[in-house]
Amino acid sequence: MMMNVFLFGNGNLGLSDFLRLYRPPLEKVGFGADVYFTVCDFRGVDTLTMEFLKSETPNVSVYHIGELPRYLPDRYQTEVGRWRLVGGFAGDGERDAAAIAVSTHFLAFDFNSDAKRKSGTQKNIEKCLSAGKVRL
Repeated sequence: MMMNVFLFGNGNLGLSDFLRLYRPPLEKVGFGADVYFTVCDFRGVDTLTMEFLKSETPNVSVYHIGELPRYLPDRYQTEVGRWRLVGGFAGDGERDAAAIAVSTHFLAFDFNSDAKRKSGTQKNIEKCLSAGKVRL
């Protein structure tokens, strides 16, 4: 069964928290031929995810605003040269909606929302859940 996991989260997440929260579910899912990953190109979770996946799998799509991603790992002797770049989006909302639409599953954690403010990450978690995406 094909699985497409949309990975996202807060831009201020550090490496140690990424490894603690994201690495175990990613390793459980694995990197087989039927597992695909969708990621955007913002700082924090997005760049950490790309660095984590760059030597693990060619099955990555990077969704970005404009013509080129803001960030992309080194292609030399990695899988990055085989990744799919999906761009031309006018803004975060359009890009995120497209990433949610192609995903079957998602992996995300939100640390920035509180009673006064709902983060973009939390909004995307809610959109994934309302669209019936499976949370890892």
